[in-house]
Amino acid sequence: MESALTKACTIKIDNFEGPFDLLFHLIEKNKVNIYDIPINEITDQYMDYLYSMQEMDLEIASEFLVMAATLLHIKSKMLLPDPKEKQEEEADPREELVTRLVEYRKYKDFSEVLKEKEAEWRKLYYKLPEVVEIKREDEILELSPDKLKTIYEELLTKNIEKINRRAVEMDKIIQHEKVTLRSKVKEITKILLKKTFFIFSEIFSLKKRSKVEVVTGFLAILEMAKMKKVTIEQRSFNSEIFVYRAGKDHKVLEDEKIAIDG
Repeated sequence: MESALTKACTIKIDNFEGPFDLLFHLIEKNKVNIYDIPINEITDQYMDYLYSMQEMDLEIASEFLVMAATLLHIKSKMLLPDPKEKQEEEADPREELVTRLVEYRKYKDFSEVLKEKEAEWRKLYYKLPEVVEIKREDEILELSPDKLKTIYEELLTKNIEKINRRAVEMDKIIQHEKVTLRSKVKEITKILLKKTFFIFSEIFSLKKRSKVEVVTGFLAILEMAKMKKVTIEQRSFNSEIFVYRAGKDHKVLEDEKIAIDG
């Protein structure tokens, strides 16, 4: 007895790419869930399609026949289950077919995307590069010695005009005096090896040294005092700064400081 679903299906001979393409056509046409395929109806419709091809004397590919056998096998298992397996939980015989259908649909959808891209790029046209032939023509110049002299003088004049007259002054501005804290620490250490103390303004005088050297020298004595290598003393505001070698008894030098401070 033919089901109502099979009667309602109108078979149309299309150019299907394979058995899975035909199965998808039947599933979409009947609007059934791919995970719950009514295998009886789908099998009947699939077989009707093959019979229609035979009636039209069309050659049926072997892969369509293999799928027909697979559908008939699944249908028989669902209609006539094995009595030995009734007590056990049997796997759905459609499971493998559904898995292959889902995989096929994934690649089919991707192929549609590629077709859209191909159609889009077909609208673009490219022009091959042309070979441009450039004919070389040698030009003979007739120049007199006077003309060459004039051209040379013009080149010299243009070169002189490009020179920046204040380039030397700019070099002085951008030059930086290289004075490091380490070099001043070494200098102060050498001074204190020869004598027990010195007056800062006598060694680092602005008359003899640059501002950078004086400032770096002052930072050097502060760094050495922090490391307890020297002792710094200033008796009053704006008075002389005494720098002592570490460990020196200041009382011994009291007379010398009074004489210097006045």
